[in-house]
Amino acid sequence: MKTIAKKEFKELMREKTFILAIIIQLFIASFSTFLVIGLTSFYDPSTLGNVEMEGTSIAVVGTENDELFKILQESNIRTNLYYDFQPAYTDFYDRKIDAIIVTPVGSSGGTDLLNVDIYLPKSEIKATVVSLQLKEPLEKYEQSVRDIRTQRLPGYTPIEFNVIKRGLKTTSTYFEFIYVALLPLLVFTPAFISGGLIVDFITEEYERKTMELLLVSPASMIEIVSGKAFLATLIVPFQSFVWMLLLSINRVSINNSLQILLLVTIVAFILVMASTIISVLFRDRGVAQLLYSLILIFLFMSSYLFTNSPMNLVTRLSIESIGTLESWAWIGIYLLTGIFLYLAMIMTVKQDPNNI
Repeated sequence: MKTIAKKEFKELMREKTFILAIIIQLFIASFSTFLVIGLTSFYDPSTLGNVEMEGTSIAVVGTENDELFKILQESNIRTNLYYDFQPAYTDFYDRKIDAIIVTPVGSSGGTDLLNVDIYLPKSEIKATVVSLQLKEPLEKYEQSVRDIRTQRLPGYTPIEFNVIKRGLKTTSTYFEFIYVALLPLLVFTPAFISGGLIVDFITEEYERKTMELLLVSPASMIEIVSGKAFLATLIVPFQSFVWMLLLSINRVSINNSLQILLLVTIVAFILVMASTIISVLFRDRGVAQLLYSLILIFLFMSSYLFTNSPMNLVTRLSIESIGTLESWAWIGIYLLTGIFLYLAMIMTVKQDPNNI
Protein backbone atom coordinates (compact mmCIF):
# COMPACT_ATOMS: atom_id res chain seq x y z
CA MET A 1 0.00 0.00 0.00
CA LYS A 2 2.88 2.39 0.82
CA THR A 3 4.52 1.67 -2.52
CA ILE A 4 1.30 2.52 -4.37
CA ALA A 5 0.93 5.72 -2.34
CA LYS A 6 4.52 6.80 -3.13
CA LYS A 7 3.99 6.09 -6.83
CA GLU A 8 0.82 8.19 -6.94
CA PHE A 9 2.48 11.00 -4.97
CA LYS A 10 5.26 11.32 -7.53
CA GLU A 11 2.74 11.45 -10.38
CA LEU A 12 0.62 13.94 -8.43
CA MET A 13 3.53 16.37 -8.10
CA ARG A 14 3.75 16.43 -11.90
CA GLU A 15 0.04 17.15 -12.32
CA LYS A 16 -0.23 20.78 -13.48
CA THR A 17 -3.94 21.10 -12.67
CA PHE A 18 -3.38 20.06 -9.05
CA ILE A 19 -0.43 22.43 -8.63
CA LEU A 20 -2.47 25.29 -10.11
CA ALA A 21 -5.32 24.58 -7.68
CA ILE A 22 -2.85 24.69 -4.78
CA ILE A 23 -1.45 28.02 -5.97
CA ILE A 24 -4.95 29.55 -6.23
CA GLN A 25 -5.84 28.39 -2.71
CA LEU A 26 -2.50 29.69 -1.44
CA PHE A 27 -3.21 33.10 -2.94
CA ILE A 28 -6.68 33.25 -1.38
CA ALA A 29 -5.43 32.20 2.05
CA SER A 30 -2.45 34.56 1.95
CA PHE A 31 -4.44 37.66 1.00
CA SER A 32 -7.76 36.73 2.59
CA THR A 33 -8.16 40.02 4.46
CA PHE A 34 -7.82 42.17 1.36
CA LEU A 35 -10.05 39.88 -0.70
CA VAL A 36 -12.79 39.78 1.93
CA ILE A 37 -12.84 43.56 2.36
CA GLY A 38 -13.03 44.03 -1.39
CA LEU A 39 -15.77 41.46 -1.95
CA THR A 40 -17.96 42.51 0.97
CA SER A 41 -17.75 46.18 -0.02
CA PHE A 42 -19.39 45.36 -3.38
CA TYR A 43 -22.57 43.73 -2.08
CA ASP A 44 -22.69 45.60 1.25
CA PRO A 45 -21.11 49.07 1.00
CA SER A 46 -21.82 49.75 4.68
CA THR A 47 -18.90 47.46 5.53
CA LEU A 48 -16.57 50.23 4.40
CA GLY A 49 -17.60 52.17 7.48
CA ASN A 50 -16.84 55.86 7.55
CA VAL A 51 -14.78 55.91 4.40
CA GLU A 52 -13.25 59.24 3.60
CA MET A 53 -11.85 60.11 0.20
CA GLU A 54 -10.15 63.48 0.28
CA GLY A 55 -10.34 63.86 -3.51
CA THR A 56 -14.12 63.32 -3.73
CA SER A 57 -16.11 66.40 -4.70
CA ILE A 58 -19.86 66.70 -5.31
CA ALA A 59 -21.48 69.24 -7.63
CA VAL A 60 -24.79 70.64 -6.36
CA VAL A 61 -27.00 72.30 -8.97
CA GLY A 62 -29.26 74.79 -7.14
CA THR A 63 -29.00 77.80 -4.86
CA GLU A 64 -27.50 78.60 -1.47
CA ASN A 65 -30.95 78.52 0.14
CA ASP A 66 -31.76 74.93 -0.92
CA GLU A 67 -32.30 72.77 2.15
CA LEU A 68 -30.53 69.79 0.59
CA PHE A 69 -27.45 71.90 -0.15
CA LYS A 70 -27.32 73.03 3.49
CA ILE A 71 -27.62 69.44 4.73
CA LEU A 72 -24.79 68.35 2.44
CA GLN A 73 -22.58 71.10 3.80
CA GLU A 74 -23.40 70.10 7.38
CA SER A 75 -22.41 66.52 6.54
CA ASN A 76 -18.82 67.60 5.83
CA ILE A 77 -19.10 66.65 2.16
CA ARG A 78 -16.96 68.64 -0.23
CA THR A 79 -19.55 70.43 -2.37
CA ASN A 80 -19.31 72.80 -5.33
CA LEU A 81 -22.39 74.92 -6.03
CA TYR A 82 -23.52 75.40 -9.63
CA TYR A 83 -26.45 77.56 -10.67
CA ASP A 84 -26.82 75.77 -14.01
CA PHE A 85 -26.57 72.11 -14.97
CA GLN A 86 -24.47 72.56 -18.14
CA PRO A 87 -21.22 73.74 -16.48
CA ALA A 88 -21.64 71.07 -13.79
CA TYR A 89 -21.99 68.38 -16.45
CA THR A 90 -18.95 69.73 -18.31
CA ASP A 91 -16.80 69.46 -15.18
CA PHE A 92 -18.25 66.01 -14.48
CA TYR A 93 -17.37 64.88 -18.01
CA ASP A 94 -13.84 66.29 -17.58
CA ARG A 95 -13.58 64.42 -14.23
CA LYS A 96 -13.10 67.60 -12.24
CA ILE A 97 -15.98 66.51 -9.99
CA ASP A 98 -17.11 63.00 -9.01
CA ALA A 99 -20.90 63.32 -8.89
CA ILE A 100 -23.78 65.71 -9.58
CA ILE A 101 -26.84 66.32 -7.41
CA VAL A 102 -29.69 68.37 -8.85
CA THR A 103 -31.75 69.77 -5.97
CA PRO A 104 -35.57 69.70 -6.22
CA VAL A 105 -37.43 72.79 -7.42
CA GLY A 106 -40.06 72.82 -4.67
CA SER A 107 -39.66 73.31 -0.94
CA SER A 108 -40.26 71.00 2.01
CA GLY A 109 -43.36 72.94 3.01
CA GLY A 110 -44.93 72.77 -0.45
CA THR A 111 -47.15 70.16 -2.03
CA ASP A 112 -45.17 69.39 -5.18
CA LEU A 113 -43.30 66.12 -5.63
CA LEU A 114 -39.63 66.58 -4.74
CA ASN A 115 -37.33 64.86 -7.22
CA VAL A 116 -33.57 64.63 -6.61
CA ASP A 117 -31.43 63.67 -9.63
CA ILE A 118 -28.02 62.13 -8.96
CA TYR A 119 -25.33 61.47 -11.58
CA LEU A 120 -22.59 59.00 -10.62
CA PRO A 121 -19.41 57.90 -12.44
CA LYS A 122 -19.20 54.63 -14.35
CA SER A 123 -16.46 53.38 -12.04
CA GLU A 124 -18.22 50.93 -9.71
CA ILE A 125 -15.84 51.45 -6.80
CA LYS A 126 -15.98 55.24 -7.05
CA ALA A 127 -19.76 55.20 -7.45
CA THR A 128 -20.11 52.89 -4.44
CA VAL A 129 -18.05 55.16 -2.19
CA VAL A 130 -19.87 58.30 -3.37
CA SER A 131 -23.24 56.61 -2.79
CA LEU A 132 -22.15 55.64 0.69
CA GLN A 133 -21.18 59.24 1.46
CA LEU A 134 -24.48 60.58 0.14
CA LYS A 135 -26.68 58.04 1.89
CA GLU A 136 -26.82 59.73 5.31
CA PRO A 137 -27.50 63.33 4.15
CA LEU A 138 -30.17 62.14 1.67
CA GLU A 139 -31.91 60.14 4.40
CA LYS A 140 -31.72 63.18 6.68
CA TYR A 141 -33.30 65.35 3.97
CA GLU A 142 -36.05 62.78 3.36
CA GLN A 143 -36.88 62.62 7.06
CA SER A 144 -36.96 66.41 7.27
CA VAL A 145 -39.50 66.59 4.44
CA ARG A 146 -41.59 63.82 6.01
CA ASP A 147 -41.68 65.61 9.38
CA ILE A 148 -43.04 68.76 7.78
CA ARG A 149 -45.56 67.24 5.38
CA THR A 150 -47.04 64.53 7.62
CA GLN A 151 -48.23 67.14 10.09
CA ARG A 152 -50.69 68.40 7.47
CA LEU A 153 -52.41 65.02 7.11
CA PRO A 154 -55.98 64.92 8.50
CA GLY A 155 -56.16 63.25 11.87
CA TYR A 156 -52.38 63.11 12.17
CA THR A 157 -51.20 61.96 15.60
CA PRO A 158 -47.58 60.99 16.28
CA ILE A 159 -47.14 57.41 17.50
CA GLU A 160 -44.74 56.96 20.38
CA PHE A 161 -42.65 53.79 20.42
CA ASN A 162 -41.09 52.36 23.53
CA VAL A 163 -37.99 50.61 22.17
CA ILE A 164 -36.36 48.20 24.59
CA LYS A 165 -32.68 47.68 23.89
CA ARG A 166 -31.53 44.25 24.97
CA GLY A 167 -27.87 44.71 24.11
CA LEU A 168 -28.04 42.32 21.17
CA LYS A 169 -25.98 43.28 18.15
CA THR A 170 -25.99 41.85 14.67
CA THR A 171 -22.75 40.44 13.35
CA SER A 172 -20.82 42.37 10.76
CA THR A 173 -20.77 41.28 7.13
CA TYR A 174 -17.00 40.87 7.36
CA PHE A 175 -17.41 38.43 10.26
CA GLU A 176 -20.10 36.45 8.43
CA PHE A 177 -18.08 36.25 5.20
CA ILE A 178 -14.95 35.04 6.99
CA TYR A 179 -16.46 32.35 9.22
CA VAL A 180 -19.54 31.30 7.23
CA ALA A 181 -18.15 31.35 3.69
CA LEU A 182 -14.37 31.74 3.40
CA LEU A 183 -13.08 29.48 6.19
CA PRO A 184 -15.33 26.43 5.50
CA LEU A 185 -14.78 26.65 1.73
CA LEU A 186 -11.03 27.07 2.11
CA VAL A 187 -10.50 24.12 4.47
CA PHE A 188 -12.89 21.82 2.57
CA THR A 189 -11.62 22.64 -0.93
CA PRO A 190 -8.69 20.16 -0.58
CA ALA A 191 -11.24 17.49 0.38
CA PHE A 192 -13.34 18.28 -2.69
CA ILE A 193 -10.25 18.08 -4.89
CA SER A 194 -9.14 14.78 -3.33
CA GLY A 195 -12.48 13.22 -4.21
CA GLY A 196 -11.81 14.06 -7.84
CA LEU A 197 -8.17 12.95 -7.64
CA ILE A 198 -9.02 9.41 -6.53
CA VAL A 199 -11.31 9.13 -9.57
CA ASP A 200 -8.34 9.95 -11.81
CA PHE A 201 -6.02 7.62 -9.87
CA ILE A 202 -8.26 4.59 -10.37
CA THR A 203 -9.90 5.17 -13.75
CA GLU A 204 -6.58 6.00 -15.42
CA GLU A 205 -5.28 2.55 -14.45
CA TYR A 206 -8.23 0.97 -16.27
CA GLU A 207 -8.04 3.28 -19.29
CA ARG A 208 -4.28 2.78 -19.70
CA LYS A 209 -4.64 -0.99 -19.21
CA THR A 210 -2.11 -0.85 -16.35
CA MET A 211 -4.40 -2.26 -13.66
CA GLU A 212 -3.62 -5.80 -14.85
CA LEU A 213 0.10 -5.09 -14.44
CA LEU A 214 -0.44 -3.88 -10.88
CA LEU A 215 -2.49 -6.98 -10.06
CA VAL A 216 0.42 -9.17 -11.21
CA SER A 217 2.46 -7.70 -8.35
CA PRO A 218 2.11 -9.10 -4.79
CA ALA A 219 -0.34 -6.27 -4.00
CA SER A 220 -4.03 -7.13 -4.10
CA MET A 221 -6.74 -4.93 -5.60
CA ILE A 222 -7.83 -3.81 -2.14
CA GLU A 223 -4.25 -2.81 -1.26
CA ILE A 224 -3.88 -0.93 -4.55
CA VAL A 225 -7.12 1.01 -4.08
CA SER A 226 -6.40 1.60 -0.38
CA GLY A 227 -2.96 2.99 -1.18
CA LYS A 228 -4.40 5.45 -3.66
CA ALA A 229 -7.19 6.43 -1.25
CA PHE A 230 -4.68 6.83 1.60
CA LEU A 231 -2.65 9.37 -0.40
CA ALA A 232 -5.74 11.28 -1.55
CA THR A 233 -6.89 11.58 2.07
CA LEU A 234 -3.49 12.31 3.60
CA ILE A 235 -2.79 15.44 1.55
CA VAL A 236 -6.00 17.12 2.79
CA PRO A 237 -5.10 17.91 6.45
CA PHE A 238 -1.68 19.24 5.42
CA GLN A 239 -3.24 21.68 2.97
CA SER A 240 -6.00 22.72 5.37
CA PHE A 241 -3.44 23.31 8.12
CA VAL A 242 -1.45 25.64 5.87
CA TRP A 243 -4.58 27.57 4.86
CA MET A 244 -5.62 27.97 8.51
CA LEU A 245 -2.11 29.10 9.39
CA LEU A 246 -2.17 31.73 6.65
CA LEU A 247 -5.60 32.92 7.82
CA SER A 248 -4.20 33.28 11.34
CA ILE A 249 -1.33 35.35 9.96
CA ASN A 250 -4.01 37.55 8.35
CA ARG A 251 -5.42 38.11 11.88
CA VAL A 252 -8.34 35.73 11.50
CA SER A 253 -8.82 34.04 14.86
CA ILE A 254 -9.64 30.33 14.54
CA ASN A 255 -10.56 28.28 17.62
CA ASN A 256 -10.55 24.47 17.94
CA SER A 257 -8.08 24.07 15.09
CA LEU A 258 -7.32 20.41 15.87
CA GLN A 259 -11.00 19.46 15.86
CA ILE A 260 -11.48 21.29 12.56
CA LEU A 261 -8.53 19.45 11.00
CA LEU A 262 -9.89 16.12 12.28
CA LEU A 263 -13.34 16.90 10.86
CA VAL A 264 -11.88 17.94 7.49
CA THR A 265 -9.82 14.74 7.33
CA ILE A 266 -12.89 12.60 8.07
CA VAL A 267 -14.98 14.40 5.46
CA ALA A 268 -12.14 13.98 2.95
CA PHE A 269 -12.09 10.26 3.77
CA ILE A 270 -15.86 10.06 3.20
CA LEU A 271 -15.60 11.79 -0.18
CA VAL A 272 -12.61 9.67 -1.22
CA MET A 273 -14.40 6.43 -0.29
CA ALA A 274 -17.52 7.49 -2.19
CA SER A 275 -15.43 8.37 -5.26
CA THR A 276 -13.53 5.09 -4.98
CA ILE A 277 -16.75 3.09 -5.03
CA ILE A 278 -17.96 5.03 -8.08
CA SER A 279 -14.64 4.58 -9.89
CA VAL A 280 -14.45 0.84 -9.26
CA LEU A 281 -18.03 0.33 -10.39
CA PHE A 282 -17.93 2.37 -13.62
CA ARG A 283 -14.18 2.45 -14.49
CA ASP A 284 -14.83 5.36 -16.86
CA ARG A 285 -13.28 8.70 -15.97
CA GLY A 286 -15.98 10.87 -17.54
CA VAL A 287 -18.91 9.00 -15.97
CA ALA A 288 -17.23 8.76 -12.57
CA GLN A 289 -16.31 12.45 -12.49
CA LEU A 290 -19.85 13.41 -13.52
CA LEU A 291 -21.44 11.31 -10.78
CA TYR A 292 -18.99 12.59 -8.18
CA SER A 293 -19.65 16.19 -9.23
CA LEU A 294 -23.42 15.72 -8.98
CA ILE A 295 -23.12 14.16 -5.52
CA LEU A 296 -20.74 16.90 -4.40
CA ILE A 297 -23.05 19.68 -5.63
CA PHE A 298 -26.02 18.10 -3.84
CA LEU A 299 -24.06 17.74 -0.59
CA PHE A 300 -22.71 21.29 -0.85
CA MET A 301 -26.12 22.84 -1.49
CA SER A 302 -27.78 20.91 1.33
CA SER A 303 -24.94 21.43 3.82
CA TYR A 304 -26.20 24.84 4.98
CA LEU A 305 -29.71 23.46 5.59
CA PHE A 306 -28.58 21.45 8.61
CA THR A 307 -27.22 22.98 11.80
CA ASN A 308 -24.34 20.56 12.25
CA SER A 309 -23.43 19.80 8.67
CA PRO A 310 -19.64 19.76 8.10
CA MET A 311 -19.63 23.33 6.74
CA ASN A 312 -21.65 24.72 9.64
CA LEU A 313 -19.75 22.61 12.14
CA VAL A 314 -16.47 24.22 11.04
CA THR A 315 -18.05 27.65 11.50
CA ARG A 316 -19.37 26.81 14.96
CA LEU A 317 -16.07 25.28 16.05
CA SER A 318 -14.04 28.25 14.81
CA ILE A 319 -16.11 30.76 16.81
CA GLU A 320 -16.72 28.42 19.80
CA SER A 321 -20.50 28.41 19.46
CA ILE A 322 -20.86 24.66 20.08
CA GLY A 323 -20.35 22.56 23.19
CA THR A 324 -17.52 20.04 23.48
CA LEU A 325 -19.82 17.04 23.88
CA GLU A 326 -22.00 18.03 20.92
CA SER A 327 -19.03 18.66 18.63
CA TRP A 328 -17.36 15.33 19.43
CA ALA A 329 -20.68 13.52 19.02
CA TRP A 330 -21.07 14.84 15.46
CA ILE A 331 -17.44 14.13 14.63
CA GLY A 332 -18.07 10.58 15.80
CA ILE A 333 -21.12 10.32 13.53
CA TYR A 334 -19.09 11.41 10.52
CA LEU A 335 -16.32 8.97 11.49
CA LEU A 336 -18.82 6.10 11.58
CA THR A 337 -20.06 7.21 8.14
CA GLY A 338 -16.50 7.03 6.83
CA ILE A 339 -15.97 3.56 8.30
CA PHE A 340 -19.24 2.39 6.75
CA LEU A 341 -18.17 3.65 3.31
CA TYR A 342 -14.75 2.01 3.74
CA LEU A 343 -16.42 -1.35 4.38
CA ALA A 344 -18.72 -0.71 1.41
CA MET A 345 -15.66 -0.02 -0.74
CA ILE A 346 -14.07 -3.34 0.30
CA MET A 347 -17.28 -5.20 -0.53
CA THR A 348 -17.47 -3.46 -3.92
CA VAL A 349 -13.93 -4.53 -4.78
CA LYS A 350 -14.49 -8.10 -3.62
CA GLN A 351 -17.63 -8.48 -5.73
CA ASP A 352 -15.43 -8.84 -8.82
CA PRO A 353 -13.32 -12.00 -8.43
CA ASN A 354 -10.81 -10.73 -11.01
CA ASN A 355 -9.90 -7.80 -8.78
CA ILE A 356 -8.75 -9.77 -5.74
